[in-house]
Amino acid sequence: MAIGDELTTLQRRDRAVERLDAGHLALRRSLEGLEIEDAFLGARWSVREVLLHLDSENFIDALEKIASGDQEMLPPFASREDQWKKEIDHLEETHRRFRSLVLGLSEDQLVRPVTPPNPGNAFPGLTMLELIERVSGHESAHARQIEDTRKYNAAFNSRERAVNVVGLGGGDPERVPRQTRGRLNYADYVAGPPAALEVVRRWVRGVEVAQNEGNTDETVSRMAREARAGLWTAVCVLGDPGEDDPMVALARKYADAVAIHPPIH
Repeated sequence: MAIGDELTTLQRRDRAVERLDAGHLALRRSLEGLEIEDAFLGARWSVREVLLHLDSENFIDALEKIASGDQEMLPPFASREDQWKKEIDHLEETHRRFRSLVLGLSEDQLVRPVTPPNPGNAFPGLTMLELIERVSGHESAHARQIEDTRKYNAAFNSRERAVNVVGLGGGDPERVPRQTRGRLNYADYVAGPPAALEVVRRWVRGVEVAQNEGNTDETVSRMAREARAGLWTAVCVLGDPGEDDPMVALARKYADAVAIHPPIH
């Protein structure tokens, strides 16, 4: 029985089930009326990615085994190094299996239809060979993506969780250096006063955060939080920022680190 505010084991279980049911009901309500195409939209987290994150089948499988006595406890959490090795080994094994599968297909198997047409996505019906031809370059495409990510992790000083203050010189878009254009093209967040954002808007693919007299502290603080979370942030300023620049000083107030990128004259 419960004593005072303490709950029995079964009461705690029932309370957890109530929270579980309430959360699932809230999740189902959040999906009501959702158009399928909208489920795949989103800059950082699409609805579908959230649902994939919530897939707990393996977790439930393990708990069922523990409950039945087939398993003693959950496995220990892997270190980053262990997890990385496991993922690389899995990647190599998957490549080996796929390569072996392709080389073992007969001519009859290669011309066999394997996907129906999908007019909604302008995707034609494909044979086994046509599908293999399409996916054979998948890893090379993502290899380029990884190379760019590694390059810009260094450019944005990601390891230091830095806010990057980017100088734009006199504000002539034609004189913005290529390095700066590339950095802004990959930034998750680009902040700055309207005049600075107007100069760089053509290269910004992330989220613009406009500054004004009343929100500059707030926006720079936000850039610091986003950088701390591992995202790429840039604060644009007209002119040639140095250590005594007010925006640099403000960034140092909130950020773990600040990187200054003066314009190239």
